[in-house]
Amino acid sequence: MKARKIFGTVALFSLLAAAPAFAINECPGSSDMPWRDYRGGSLTAPTPEERRDVIDLLSQYAWTMDNRDFIGLAALFEDTGHYFHCDPGNVNAVLAISAGSLAKQFETLFANLAATNSSATRVLSSILIGKRKDGTFEVALTVQVSIQTIGVSAVQLDYTAKLYATINKDGDTMNFDILKLAPFQSGIQASAR
Repeated sequence: MKARKIFGTVALFSLLAAAPAFAINECPGSSDMPWRDYRGGSLTAPTPEERRDVIDLLSQYAWTMDNRDFIGLAALFEDTGHYFHCDPGNVNAVLAISAGSLAKQFETLFANLAATNSSATRVLSSILIGKRKDGTFEVALTVQVSIQTIGVSAVQLDYTAKLYATINKDGDTMNFDILKLAPFQSGIQASAR
């Protein structure tokens, strides 16, 4: 267990060192409540078909992450899209990955799961979906990630987080423009992201 955490820490800090700089407001602060905009704010409700398509994209995200299909994960993003991993306890400790380098970065982050015969499983819940006037969708939800290791009977909770996404629709295709993961606690190891 200690070796996995050390590896995760080394991987996270090496990626943070290579991450591009971005505006601090890319990640919500611990006291921010952006979800309030989904009811009576500037967002409108999606149609049932749009809601189904957004949830399908979120499900594809969870399945590609759980199955370590990082090529498939990158295909869910716009070419100019970005993934942000936020740290609620340190606004400067943010991992920012462009869509073009997503597959390679996540392959590195998940190497310790493969090495220990472990797998991650994501459960998505409390999904709020709003539509902007420009046709983009704003999504807020909760994700819980658990780790299961072959030969170990107990499932281990890895982390619980808020997930915020901006999704674009082009014809029948939906893709992430921005995906922000904000764990509830600071200092999450990069073991199952």
